[in-house]
Amino acid sequence: MDNNFNNFRLTGLIAIVTGASQGIGRTLAIALAQAGVHVALISRNQSALEEVAAKIESLDRKALVLPIDLRNVSQIRTMVSQVNDTFGKIDILINNAAWTTTVEALEVTEKEWNQTLDTSLKAMFFLSQSVAKIMIPQGRGKIINIGSTFGQVTFKGRSVYAAAKAGVHHLTRALAYEWAEKGIYVNAIAPCVTETPTRRELLERPGYNEWALGEMLPIRRWAQPEDFIGATLFLCSSLSDMVVGHVMMVDGGWTIH
Repeated sequence: MDNNFNNFRLTGLIAIVTGASQGIGRTLAIALAQAGVHVALISRNQSALEEVAAKIESLDRKALVLPIDLRNVSQIRTMVSQVNDTFGKIDILINNAAWTTTVEALEVTEKEWNQTLDTSLKAMFFLSQSVAKIMIPQGRGKIINIGSTFGQVTFKGRSVYAAAKAGVHHLTRALAYEWAEKGIYVNAIAPCVTETPTRRELLERPGYNEWALGEMLPIRRWAQPEDFIGATLFLCSSLSDMVVGHVMMVDGGWTIH
């Protein structure tokens, strides 16, 4: 095989990014646009999505803003049809949207359980299913699920989120096993705790920084959303075609001890 590092370029591809209004999703959507991708932006926060869309369009890429509730399977299916009707294809799906709370297991409510699993796992499955029905006739597609270190390890107050993310990791393997022969490559990226607005309350808890940065993170700093760009672009490119059903730990060493 000839070495052609232009394969890292993704010019003209079409991506859906969920949870694109802030944090990791916003950063990955813009990074994909910088690599040449046109992006459908998914979240419930329309005004924030429009801000991301303006940034993408300033890069001379197309952006489609679709504010939906991913817990609603009917809305998922309608959204996927809109993306396909608009762009004529779907090449990449970034399943980033999630919901979490930090609650001791004895205090978890049914509402918190349902919101976590419906947003973080159920939506991921039905969105992947809907997109795969378009990708499979195309003969090619890339699906990247955002997992977590909590899919592999956990600590107090994270039982429901850990269950959801462990599900994400194993769902990634299961879908990859079914769809790889059809040209659809499914993988996951597993971040550690990332410094985003939604994690500020956790990071500001007394003693948490000292414990995590002193004991858990050999790299001795929090992850930033930009830390996941490289892994994402690699998994979206043809250079990763032999990577199937893999959960890539991009976690600063959190899970090596």
